Amino acid sequence: MKILTTFIARLQISLGVLLLVVFLAATLIQVVTRYLGISVLWTEEIAVNSFIWAMFLGTAVMVKENKHFGFDVLTHYFQGHKRSVLVITQNLIMLVFCVFCSLYSVEITQAFWNSRWISIPEFRQGYVWLIMPITFISSSVYLVDNIYNEAKTLSCFKGAKWNSR
Repeated sequence: MKILTTFIARLQISLGVLLLVVFLAATLIQVVTRYLGISVLWTEEIAVNSFIWAMFLGTAVMVKENKHFGFDVLTHYFQGHKRSVLVITQNLIMLVFCVFCSLYSVEITQAFWNSRWISIPEFRQGYVWLIMPITFISSSVYLVDNIYNEAKTLSCFKGAKWNSR
């Protein structure tokens, strides 16, 4: 599982970096053309949509790395098994949220699939919305992996066969 999640995370980071470069290039083109008095309409939509994709891809990877936004005040006060149980509980709550968001984001993507971009009507809006199911499904996979790794630290699972490495 670790190999799969590491591969997915690296793919997401690489794609996110590429999309940030696209964002910066589109923004630079937009600034230069406005300065020159030329109107280039497509740069705004390219910049916004590539930025959205980059941020959502980064969000999923932050879930994998446990660097996402969270309330970790209690985890600093607990040690050992109590801390592990708290972390597992927090990840289970997030997992339930991500599963529901995965289901609804698939519906939203299907609903907007045939919508067109304003400045480039040849492009479908569905591809922009596709980032939501990708993010929530990969975040769910990362959370399952995080729960599994945290559960391995509990003493009740120390002798379990699935924990032998």
